Amino acid sequence: MRGQFVCGVTILTIIPTIVWGASGGVPTLDVRPVCRGIAAQSADPGVGQRNQTETYQQCVESEQTVREQLIKQWSAFSAEDKRHCVTLATTGGESSNTELLTCLEMARDVRALRSAAATADTTKPVLSTPTPPTPSTPVTQPAAVAPIPDKEAPKSERSETKGELERVKLEADAAKASEAAVQRKLADAEAALKKAKEETQRVSSDLERAKAEAKNARESEAAIKTRLADAVAARTKAEQACHSDDGQRPSLGTRLRKWLGRPASPDR
Repeated sequence: MRGQFVCGVTILTIIPTIVWGASGGVPTLDVRPVCRGIAAQSADPGVGQRNQTETYQQCVESEQTVREQLIKQWSAFSAEDKRHCVTLATTGGESSNTELLTCLEMARDVRALRSAAATADTTKPVLSTPTPPTPSTPVTQPAAVAPIPDKEAPKSERSETKGELERVKLEADAAKASEAAVQRKLADAEAALKKAKEETQRVSSDLERAKAEAKNARESEAAIKTRLADAVAARTKAEQACHSDDGQRPSLGTRLRKWLGRPASPDR
């Protein structure tokens, strides 16, 4: 039974638990593994299995609520972000609607920032070239001509650099979130493996103890049988000795005649 459970955990860890049809609709994720992990981590040793069951049920209901929200917002996300986030949400064998929605929202925000930065680049003001003076207009000395203002170009470059920094920061945050999710899944898998090893060791210890107890019981039974056989042999021997004494002992009349016919003592 325990071997089947360990095999089931291994299969859930390897095979992505996702059902996503060719139509590209909202995928049906199997949230039971991640909810079981959350319930096991938040279990109170003083409450026991009942607390784990309640936590597991709350997690499943929360994931169902998030999936309903995904259904409402699914059309607002791009196909590329959907493919990327679905793959990310099912990495490591565990899947979560909450993680999928978070990934999609972050990817949508990054795309919006990129679009805003591109729009700002296309709408920045173009510097006008001064009109050369006509022949009738008195020309001043070339040194007195005012230079073309160049403050706008550095400002637009700063805006573009700022937008790029914001975009890089968002991508870094998304990468950190993904890394944290992968690390959490890895920690859950290691905890499950450690628990399985401890359970195996406990079963082995119980089996060794049962073998030792069975051996002691057999030895005790053999000792009792030996004592019983010795008691039966002693009883038989005692009975034989009693029968032998009854056959050799003289009768009462014989003992009286022998006593009366005995010569008198000198002091009498």
